Amino acid sequence: MKIVFFSGDMSRSGGTERVLSLIANGLAARGHDIRIFSLTGEGSSFYELDESIKIHWIGSRGLETDIIHNLRVLNRLMKEEKPDFLIDVDIILCFYSVLLKARFPKTHWISWEHFNFYTRFPVNHNLRKVARLIVSRFSECLVVLSDEDKGYYRSNMRLKCRIERIYNPTPYEEMWENKNGISDEDQDISLNEINSQRNGKIALAVGRLTRIKGYDMLLKSWRPVEKKHPDWTLRFVGDGEEEESLKKEAEDLGLKNVEFVGRVEDVRDYYKSADFLVLSSRNEGFVMVLLEAMAYSLPAVAFACKAGVKEVVFDGVNGYLAPPNDMKTLAKKMDKIISDDKNRRLMGKRAEEIIKRFRRDRILDEWEKLFSEMKNH
Repeated sequence: MKIVFFSGDMSRSGGTERVLSLIANGLAARGHDIRIFSLTGEGSSFYELDESIKIHWIGSRGLETDIIHNLRVLNRLMKEEKPDFLIDVDIILCFYSVLLKARFPKTHWISWEHFNFYTRFPVNHNLRKVARLIVSRFSECLVVLSDEDKGYYRSNMRLKCRIERIYNPTPYEEMWENKNGISDEDQDISLNEINSQRNGKIALAVGRLTRIKGYDMLLKSWRPVEKKHPDWTLRFVGDGEEEESLKKEAEDLGLKNVEFVGRVEDVRDYYKSADFLVLSSRNEGFVMVLLEAMAYSLPAVAFACKAGVKEVVFDGVNGYLAPPNDMKTLAKKMDKIISDDKNRRLMGKRAEEIIKRFRRDRILDEWEKLFSEMKNH
């Protein structure tokens, strides 16, 4: 099939673009003809793409600028490519897609939302409310990232379109993917080698240093943990606009064992050396860092925030959950996972098994099943 993914800006290094590259590459490897329309940006994709995938840069300065130019270019490209499917890689792009669907009715239109229903955006928030109404009425299918979010849409919207949950795939599979005849025994040895490195007593937080990640709450939660376990370190990997304020807060709280590593090119070495992941987000679309960490046999302590965290972390199985924004409980859960070394490692082993639900092949199968059902409907 010929599939067009309609992206906001494929030159960005964001999580949405990362997931798009994984799905696009996977579908291309399965023989599908993949194209990407990028509304803004230029040059090349930040993430590596299969050589068969072509990006068409629309050349816009933004969603609400150059509207006539954007529609002309998109209309021309649709005529040239004649795709079977047009997939928005952000629900807000529906303002263009709804017009393209009217112009090219034989093309199936899917809107792929990467934020949960209750996400509040600093800009274009009301515009996104309108986008949801358009998609719910005129698109053929809305794809969301969790069953929890699927429930929110069904409860709050009068959906006239089909709605499907398709998880994001894990980007790291090398530690447990059986490639080139590697035996299960050898994979276990490889994981055991990683586990043997986990003697640094590190709690790891990975992501942009922004308010939505809740790192201010994490620092407050860490204070009683550090007091009880002074040989443990809380390590932040990532940068962002709150970096200086978080460093000042750590200082004001009197924290001694907090490290800010900054942005890194490859976070995998940090997953290998950490003992568990901490997720303190106020809100999430779907938490890719949980998939990344679990691929490296890391358990997690997390706020059960909206949406999807509870579909990845199972309390007492592969980590611990705390009620959203409950700093006191988060601290207790961190203390609990630190205090029981044997159970922490067992949770990591379970995480390694649970993550296989998110294997790329399984996620690609779900996309292909959706395409087939829609095309044969």
